[in-house]
Amino acid sequence: MRSGVWRSHRLRLLAGVWLVYSICPPFLSYDSYWSVATAVNLLERGTTQVDRFVAGAPREADYGLECVPAAGAPRKARVAEGCADGHWYSYFPVGTAVLALPLLAAMKVVVAVVAPLVPHTGFFARREVAGFFTGDLLVGRPLSELWCASTIGALTVWLQYEIGLLFLARRGAMWYALLFAFGTAEWSLVSRNLFPHGWTVLLLSGALYLLLRGRRLGLGGAGGSACVAGTPQALAGEAASSGIGGAGGFAVGLLLALAFAVRPSNAISCVVLTLYVALHERRRLAALVLGAAPVAVALAAYEILVRHALIPIYLTESKGSNGFWEGVAIHFFSPSRGLFVFTPVFLVSVAGVVLAWRRRWLGPLSSYLAAILLLHALLVMTIWPGHCFGPRYFADMTHLLMLFLIPAVQWWSERQGTARTVLAAGFLLLAAAGVFVNGRGATSLAVNQWSILPVNVDDAHWRVWEWRDAQFLRGLR
Repeated sequence: MRSGVWRSHRLRLLAGVWLVYSICPPFLSYDSYWSVATAVNLLERGTTQVDRFVAGAPREADYGLECVPAAGAPRKARVAEGCADGHWYSYFPVGTAVLALPLLAAMKVVVAVVAPLVPHTGFFARREVAGFFTGDLLVGRPLSELWCASTIGALTVWLQYEIGLLFLARRGAMWYALLFAFGTAEWSLVSRNLFPHGWTVLLLSGALYLLLRGRRLGLGGAGGSACVAGTPQALAGEAASSGIGGAGGFAVGLLLALAFAVRPSNAISCVVLTLYVALHERRRLAALVLGAAPVAVALAAYEILVRHALIPIYLTESKGSNGFWEGVAIHFFSPSRGLFVFTPVFLVSVAGVVLAWRRRWLGPLSSYLAAILLLHALLVMTIWPGHCFGPRYFADMTHLLMLFLIPAVQWWSERQGTARTVLAAGFLLLAAAGVFVNGRGATSLAVNQWSILPVNVDDAHWRVWEWRDAQFLRGLR
């Protein structure tokens, strides 16, 4: 009976988050244009070439193309230069397009069923909407991307609920999942389109859940609430857990390899978590490698046989840059790109990292997770964030930043009287600020036009420091 109620809560959470995500407007990026085109061509013609879409594509999307000649290495090329000696392919990693295939295939089936019931006037007469309901998922890209991203996002929120249940009572886990859903970039950025961040956070959350669940089961825990009141000694005892099983190790390897195929910067998580398993759960290492091997082999074969180069241009081409310390200031504190401005509750996560280390929370695993955060931050500090809403590059780390809230919450739950009340009030204030900011990003067209209006932020980096025109406040005056 109890498990039935839990399933009901899971279903309501999944459906409710999907509904909110799917009715908020899509905010498109040309980064994802060719991912959709690649997925559509794979679905309809079984190839990742996008030649047939190039002529009709918006010219602003040209930067996302590369020409792969019949022989020789691929090259970046503009459409005006042509690709007479080969075929056009998306410049971006192929993982996003491949993983989107089942969602787009299901979408085509649903559209075929409901299309006869859809009117041909008003909103439904708009080019993109009419195209979507005729089964043209590229013309209907706003809806195709939105509903794919909403589904990916809702599944990720469900996984966060499952992670929360490992440490918190059911109500606490629900609030934890809802904070992730609506108080972070998951709402404002990740669920709006087919950026690679959506698949990244889903896949890495899955791998994290399996690792955490293995440790939790190793303690013999049957319910999540027991961990809330756990003593520091009990938390430290988690180091003695039995870890993930063989099937779990295989799944962790598979998820990590898929995450790399979606976004190569996820190599940090792949390497660090593999090192953790090798050193602390050695019996599971073979299963993890076996899980990763099929994806690794398939990806390498694709790059060599189809793209004629093992290392894609995406990894070798220089990107917009800034100085390291300038990047620290921009990515963490600037009013239009700062992580702690857009999601201020993650200041508590910093305290959570310190508490996890001092209390040996999760044993050695927490140190490896903190190392992933640090290495990811070092990687992105010198990369100019460009066009996006807020701290886009930290969207990939949302699942870990959320996890490190838990030791801080556990610590404050041990306080008494006024101190506990003040700490709780401060946490709620920071969380509410994040919901407001990310709600603006998820619903406001003006906010999402900030990067280009009144002047392109790529040509005017100083704009990220303008408090009078902070991105999340655009349109309120």
